[in-house]
Amino acid sequence: MRVLIFTLFGLISSNLYAHNCGGEFQPATGTCRIIGPDGQQILYNSDPPQSGNQSGTSSSRSITVQVPSKFGALAYSSRAGYITGSLNHNSKAEAQQAAIQRCQQGSKTPCKAIAWVRNGCVAAAEGKIKNKFVVVDGAGHPGTAEQIALQNCRKGGLTECKILAPEGCSLP
Repeated sequence: MRVLIFTLFGLISSNLYAHNCGGEFQPATGTCRIIGPDGQQILYNSDPPQSGNQSGTSSSRSITVQVPSKFGALAYSSRAGYITGSLNHNSKAEAQQAAIQRCQQGSKTPCKAIAWVRNGCVAAAEGKIKNKFVVVDGAGHPGTAEQIALQNCRKGGLTECKILAPEGCSLP
């Protein structure tokens, strides 16, 4: 009986996670639904779920899993040129407070939260304008936050843009 329950749970788990969706998989459309860093719903294509059923027939049912949001933040000390972040918190305020606290402990100077993200990734770039360095943030899906930070840096008219804080993700 225990083997049967474990096997059944294992099959359900593998079917639930086989589609590589970081949010809610919608089998009818083959899309994954997540909430972006700006609070907007984002739909993207996802591979169809895989299963051990090779017969071509299936009697599947949709399972919705409610996953709480996760927040991350970056904090920066302009006086010390120090940046740090905090990930996977249950609220925006908690993430910002933790990032500021870590920044102040590391820099021994006042820090300010410069960016936050909900169910996404955040990074920061540094660029130069008129012999002054400026920090610019970027937020997006996994694998894109650093590119967005660099793009924001260049769009701001900065030169010598480089990543200052690598991508960190807060995902459910």
